[in-house]
Amino acid sequence: MSQVLLGVRNLSLRIAVFVALAAALVWFLGGNLLPKPARIVGDEHEVGRAGEGLGRVRLVQVIHPPESLPSERQTWHIETTANGEWSQCEKQPTWTDAGSARVVRDGTGFGVAWFAARTAGSETWTVYSIGGYEACPKAQATVPDRLEAERQLARVSVGLPVQSAEQSGAARDRVLRAGE
Repeated sequence: MSQVLLGVRNLSLRIAVFVALAAALVWFLGGNLLPKPARIVGDEHEVGRAGEGLGRVRLVQVIHPPESLPSERQTWHIETTANGEWSQCEKQPTWTDAGSARVVRDGTGFGVAWFAARTAGSETWTVYSIGGYEACPKAQATVPDRLEAERQLARVSVGLPVQSAEQSGAARDRVLRAGE
């Protein structure tokens, strides 16, 4: 055999041993050669009322591998269950950011989960609600930023209704101009 073929054989053997050891190290450290999206499941909340559409909802954050587009590295969706089997709403938009969910109960004890989220490609936030009978959240208001979304959620938490864009803009202007 020529010296060149012996060199190629020796190099290919070294590469094969290196790849096998690298794969074993990745496996030993708990990693993946082909990474899958990581799921971070938020708190589960009971919505509805026992005997009248009692269910559970949770927000789920999905962190995609680094190869995906920067705008889609993390997405959020909501999952619901009434019988122990979690399912995702088919009609919901792709959310790139979301706040935590909170349950607000009315005078009869019926619980509704409220949260705010921002859709892909948008700067505005939307306040959503989902009750015990619903499989998908309903948009309640669109607000300019996360601060206003959290303010609307705080209003709902104390029993006040969600404000329209005009009402929230006027309230914001009153606060900003209070010192003049």
